[in-house]
Amino acid sequence: MPTREHLEGQWREWRHAHVATMFRPYGWTALVAQYWLEEDDRDVAFDLLPGRWSVEQGRVIFTPPASDPTLSVNGEYPTGPVEIIPGRNQTYGHGRSVPVYFGVNEVETIVRTKHDGSRLYGVRVRDPRQATRLEDAGVTAFDYDPAWRIPGVYTPAERVEFEAETVEAGVRETTPRMGTFTFELDGKSHTVVLIGKDTPTGVQPVAHVRDRTSGPITYGAGRVIELQFTDEANTRIDWIDFNYAVALPCAFTNFVTCPLVPPENHLDFEVLAGEKRPAQSVARTMTYQPKVRASR
Repeated sequence: MPTREHLEGQWREWRHAHVATMFRPYGWTALVAQYWLEEDDRDVAFDLLPGRWSVEQGRVIFTPPASDPTLSVNGEYPTGPVEIIPGRNQTYGHGRSVPVYFGVNEVETIVRTKHDGSRLYGVRVRDPRQATRLEDAGVTAFDYDPAWRIPGVYTPAERVEFEAETVEAGVRETTPRMGTFTFELDGKSHTVVLIGKDTPTGVQPVAHVRDRTSGPITYGAGRVIELQFTDEANTRIDWIDFNYAVALPCAFTNFVTCPLVPPENHLDFEVLAGEKRPAQSVARTMTYQPKVRASR
């Protein structure tokens, strides 16, 4: 096992980078709006955005206004209808999405599902002028404790696309499951389900957990821990380090669809490690309102 100095130094550098990413100009705390489109929506207007928005054959289409200011899509002003490709925004980007701006604001689209499995399309707006400041959010963490770097065994499984409930009522998000990680604490065995998060460099294993600190000490909707493969074939994970546990973006903004913690990942002990509950709380309100279908 590496020395405490090495582990703590690596964690401190990672912690700085994580916080800087969360609070960067177009980070999660800059989100100011989240609008929704369904398959049959045409020429919808949104308060903070120009033009009209539609869904055509599973594609989000932006139609620019005749004369008013318009979007910048991949460095150009569109002169006609253009697809705004879903994907993570450029801050975290992967996939085929391109930079889209409206003035200083960044615009992105996402794909989610409803309870009946039909697709929903989100349009999000990020305003760097409204981003929460780190000092206002009150983000702190426990000191690094090597006792919370716990050995265990990864059991790979065929990737399964699981539609998870989210903090946004009526909206589900695909969370690909990729196996389990089993570890022992105080003589008791625990197994957590792992999510495979797609990144520009490959799949990142993530454990999304709740424990007895969730709510009074740490963020109530749970925390996530990134685990690391220890072989080139990505078949081994030897440790889970709870010092790397961090709050989900929904701890800082209302305009997200953070998945709920899998029931299998509710831990019956206190994890006194990782990120603590932010001092500034978010009043959760729903951005998605299901359409009322006329009865026949």
